[in-house]
Amino acid sequence: MHRLRATAFGPFAGTIDVDFDQLSTAGLFLLSGPTGAGKTSVLDAVCFALYGDVPGDRNAAKRLRSDLAAPGTRPEVELEATLSGRRFRITRSPSWERPKKRGDGMTTEQASVTIAERVHGTWVTQSTRLDETGHLVSRLLGMNVAQFTQVAMLPQGRFQAFLRARSEERHRLLQQLFRTGRFEDVEKWLRDRRLDLRRRTDAAGRTVDDLVSRVSETTGSEVSADVSPEAWARDLHADAAAAAAEATETATMATEAEAAARAALDRARDLHRRRARIDAAAADRARLEASAEEHAAALRRLEAARRAAGVVPLHRVAVTAGRAHSAARSSVTTDDRPELERALAAAVDGAARIRALEPRVRRLRAVTTETARLERRATELATAGERARTEAHALVASLTARLGEAEAAHAAARQETLDRRERAIGLREQRVNGMAAEIAAGLVVGGSCPVCGSCDHPHKAAAPHDAPDEAAEKAAQKAADDAAATEFVRAGQVRDLQTSLAAATERVDTVPPEIATEAGAVAAALDALHAEADALRGELVDYDEHQLVACQQAEHDARAGLAALDRLAAAERSLAEAEQALASAVVDAGFAGSEEALAAALDQRAYDDLARHTADHDRRLAAVAAVLAEPGADEVAAADPPDLPVLTQTHEEALRGLRDAHARQAATHARAERLERLTADLARAVAVWRPVSEELDVLTRLSAFVEGKAADNRLQMRLSAYVLAYRLSQVVAAANERLDRMSDRRYTLEHTGRRGAGETRGGLSLLVRDDWSGEARDPATLSGGETFVVSLALALGLADVVTQEAGGADLDTLFVDEGFGALDADTLDDVMDTLDSLRDGGRVVGVVSHVAEMRDRIPTQLLVSKSRGGSTVAISR
Repeated sequence: MHRLRATAFGPFAGTIDVDFDQLSTAGLFLLSGPTGAGKTSVLDAVCFALYGDVPGDRNAAKRLRSDLAAPGTRPEVELEATLSGRRFRITRSPSWERPKKRGDGMTTEQASVTIAERVHGTWVTQSTRLDETGHLVSRLLGMNVAQFTQVAMLPQGRFQAFLRARSEERHRLLQQLFRTGRFEDVEKWLRDRRLDLRRRTDAAGRTVDDLVSRVSETTGSEVSADVSPEAWARDLHADAAAAAAEATETATMATEAEAAARAALDRARDLHRRRARIDAAAADRARLEASAEEHAAALRRLEAARRAAGVVPLHRVAVTAGRAHSAARSSVTTDDRPELERALAAAVDGAARIRALEPRVRRLRAVTTETARLERRATELATAGERARTEAHALVASLTARLGEAEAAHAAARQETLDRRERAIGLREQRVNGMAAEIAAGLVVGGSCPVCGSCDHPHKAAAPHDAPDEAAEKAAQKAADDAAATEFVRAGQVRDLQTSLAAATERVDTVPPEIATEAGAVAAALDALHAEADALRGELVDYDEHQLVACQQAEHDARAGLAALDRLAAAERSLAEAEQALASAVVDAGFAGSEEALAAALDQRAYDDLARHTADHDRRLAAVAAVLAEPGADEVAAADPPDLPVLTQTHEEALRGLRDAHARQAATHARAERLERLTADLARAVAVWRPVSEELDVLTRLSAFVEGKAADNRLQMRLSAYVLAYRLSQVVAAANERLDRMSDRRYTLEHTGRRGAGETRGGLSLLVRDDWSGEARDPATLSGGETFVVSLALALGLADVVTQEAGGADLDTLFVDEGFGALDADTLDDVMDTLDSLRDGGRVVGVVSHVAEMRDRIPTQLLVSKSRGGSTVAISR
């Protein structure tokens, strides 16, 4: 290290600057100062600059900024050091609370770092990120913060804890220092692998048990303890396959028996069916032959009805024409057609003359309606004019009253403004008169007067008790301004009311223009409508509505008489044509007259029924003849009838036997197929379960041995502890080299693999052998000074081994913090000799102590002083 600079850090409220190059010239220097001055904080600053953390419990407090520093001062540590042959400058600032730049309260300033390297005389920034800087420093030093505080910086009270620690605590510390976490990872992997195999074995075992249960449920057989499950399942499957084959053979025989019984029954049923058809055909033929005469008469009746069918429609037409002729004759009132035509012409001419006047009638009605509407509107306009004059008088009276009130309010506001302005002017004069007292109140001891410039103020002016100040003057001026604004508003209201009153006065006793204009237009329109109505009434003198109705009725009667004569002529022609067509149809059909044809006629339903009956008779007769003419009909009629009940019973018994055989076949085949699947599944499940179970047995024994729980592990030592035991033996060997000198060859550290008192694991226990008594004892039995000596030797040995483990990193500076006050003079000499030996090879040793004898022994010192304003440092040589 070359230089350390710290600002607002720990007890240092200001900025301290430590030149380690100057302290390193002697090889051994002392950090001295009273308790609480900040000796350890110097080491904290070094560690914080390198790693961003401080040793021990102080790092958990997260309070690195000095409480005595000014509120806005930024805490910062800057360290210049040579790391792996390269010179770096590291500047760090912790997270801290600063006042907000705007408003009240505090805001958090995040931690920051800058690492720069000196290249050809110029500082070159390497990184400004916290993580990158941490990785770079750890790589250059070859160790993390925990290793650094055990190797290069032996913290206050910490290296004694390693001596008295239990095996588990020592295990955690050594693992962190020597980075042997991979061996614990092996233990964890074995443990996790064992648990995973246990779960997989249990799952596979449950699958095997489930399949065995399903096989047992299918066969009703339990597995034997001396037979493997898969062999037991194979035997059961073989038995089931043999039973299925036997059931198949039985089903085949039952199928053949059922087919023979069914064929015999089908032949008997066919013979019985044919015999029944032939007997039924013979009986039908006898019945049809007995009704032959009735069938012939029906055919004749059907032929006559067919011929009469062409006469009946013409008869209906003739009857309809006769009825129409009678009706037309009854509607005729007179046979004089010329008279009817003359009456029609006279009625049409009279109605036309009257209809020509109807447009003037409609116009007269519209003019009358419009005249009535305009007369109502003229009345409304007269009423509206009178109402407007009344409202104008009322508005003038209202505005006059409001104007009086507004003028009174304006006068009051004007007086208020004058009063407040007078008060503001009076207060300003009083303040000007007492300005000397106001200036004197602002003077401070040692400050110069803003008027005369003197720093002495023997007789300061004093203000009276009720003297106004700047705030009172501003309040009075504000009140005067507010009163003036109110006065301006009141004046505006007076002006508005005066304008409104003048406009309302002009409208008194006058009709509004819009009403007058509309009233004139209505009067002109009424005059025009009256003139038009008089003219129309003169033109409509000859108009008579009753005469129009009479003409229209005469026209209707004449037209009806002519139409009746036309209908009578048409009916006479139609009747003659219908009677002629009927007579021709009767002759063509072969009837003597129309009465005979009508008697022979049938309606459609009767005709269809009779035709269907005759056709059915012919069809049945043909069908019966076809049945009796079939080949072998005579042999069937002569054969004996079969015994169907016996044959049916025989077939049903064969069918039941077939169903039973098929059911047994299906059941045995299903059982055999199910057992085949279960046997295959069971074989696969056992193939999965067996290797996993075997691997679990091996891994369980190995995991127990690695975790120190197996009986074969006599020391009950974990794998990671076994590896660390080797490292601890190296630490003990290195520590004994220095302990032999510092204890005057009395004490020797011993590493033992046995478990300590109250410990469940062994491998990392320490004992101290007293060569004077020849006994090994627990380190807890040592006195305070002996504990410090042994702990220091152990810490130095640990530092040597960790340095070698870190790749032989060159550590030129070593700090030892406190503990020397517990040593007697001789032991202190031995310890100092040991510390002097550490300077071999150019190493610098810094000792932290407030013991007076140490100040006498070490001339080069870094003195830390404390005060109410914060601690400071100084170098003494």
